[in-house]
Amino acid sequence: MKQDRLFQILYILLNKKIVTAPELAKKLEVSVRTIYRDIDTLSYSGIPIYALSGKNGGISIMPEYKFDKSLLTDKEQNELIFALQSIKATEMKSQELLNKLSSLFKKQDLDWIEVDFSRWGQRKLDHEKFDTIKNSILDKQVLSITYQSTYEASSVRYIKPIKLIFKQSNWYLQALCIKKQDYRTFKINRITSLTLCDSYFDDTLETPPQIDQLDDKLLNFPEIKLKISQNMACRVYDEFTPSNITIDDDGNFIVSAYFPIDNWVYNYIMSFGVSVKILEPVWLVDELNKYINTIQNHFIT
Repeated sequence: MKQDRLFQILYILLNKKIVTAPELAKKLEVSVRTIYRDIDTLSYSGIPIYALSGKNGGISIMPEYKFDKSLLTDKEQNELIFALQSIKATEMKSQELLNKLSSLFKKQDLDWIEVDFSRWGQRKLDHEKFDTIKNSILDKQVLSITYQSTYEASSVRYIKPIKLIFKQSNWYLQALCIKKQDYRTFKINRITSLTLCDSYFDDTLETPPQIDQLDDKLLNFPEIKLKISQNMACRVYDEFTPSNITIDDDGNFIVSAYFPIDNWVYNYIMSFGVSVKILEPVWLVDELNKYINTIQNHFIT
């Protein structure tokens, strides 16, 4: 995150007399242009940073400047450290900064929380994916992605990434699709491959639609009402919104949600096995039976 990087730059400058922009860029794994933007940000905030050109030039901070930790209350120091702990999952380099700030603030007993947004068995792959997306957002670098849509169509998109969003146990990337010249929201797990392109963009993108507007789009799908046995309670509470769950007199769950009618929803319903019944719409029962027959005929030799 940018705040993390700014603290790291400040820490480096406080401990070194002079450092070049390429050195900072290499250490923090960002572009030189990003480093200069960060230096401007620190300067605008009142930190006396200056740059010297020439053979022995570089970026440095006024010798008399000292980071006054008393500017932060004890509570604010804790909140800053706790915030860094909570983002370690997606910002792997936060650990180094966390250690430095912990030492500066003389804070101990920091192992109070662990957050890991990666999938089971996919930690390295997920971290690499998030790191690439993060760099593309911060450096305003065009990203090429291969995306698997809801309707099973895989396509290559060239996008200008804007921001990552975590909502209801899923990560999304909001971006401007260059071909469509419109905003799109991509589910991260459905991005099967991604590559940083050689092109950058300097244009200031408008604020994209809020992620909540995704819910409005779902209203174009039919409402499906299911009765799910109580032995599936853990899945029901994991996968459905509490406001869409009721319990009947027999202890079964009555759930409703808006779903697209495709092979995905058929497979999803069947994943509950004999613990689910379709209540509405009635025609969906016939469609599901047709799908089951197709599968059965496929395996008959």
